[in-house]
Amino acid sequence: MLYSLFYVDKTIMAVPITTILEIVRPTKFYAISGSPEVIDGLINFRGKVVTVINAGLGFGVNKVYPTDESRVYIFKKNSELKLVDGEELDSDICPDNIGLHVNNIENVINIEIDELQPVPANMVHPFYKFVVRKGDDFIIILRPTEILNLNKDRDLLS
Repeated sequence: MLYSLFYVDKTIMAVPITTILEIVRPTKFYAISGSPEVIDGLINFRGKVVTVINAGLGFGVNKVYPTDESRVYIFKKNSELKLVDGEELDSDICPDNIGLHVNNIENVINIEIDELQPVPANMVHPFYKFVVRKGDDFIIILRPTEILNLNKDRDLLS
């Protein structure tokens, strides 16, 4: 399967390209009063309101700021992800698209099923699905469906 690689701080992460609606440059984020710090705000994406999550804060590292290199992944909504990710989701949790603000994107690589390794017990995080070793690098494969289910995991955002 093909995966899109990106950086959060100095960690290489990836998501299946089938879960991505589009990758855009960060635009003006509209702040949401009372929202968790991990939420950068809202953006207008082709007439849709999209909540953007700051990947740096979501993973407990440095905040991602809008730069020439930073990007926002716009993920497919739950009903679309059910078709590609194969995970059971409650479509009432997040019927809308979610954005993930990352430091910068890399390339797209093919990762075979036999390359996917379980996440080590000391790295447990609700967004982590697998770890892949490529050369000297380790790539964290994310669970986009969990990013969309933030309302279910509110304590992660506190």
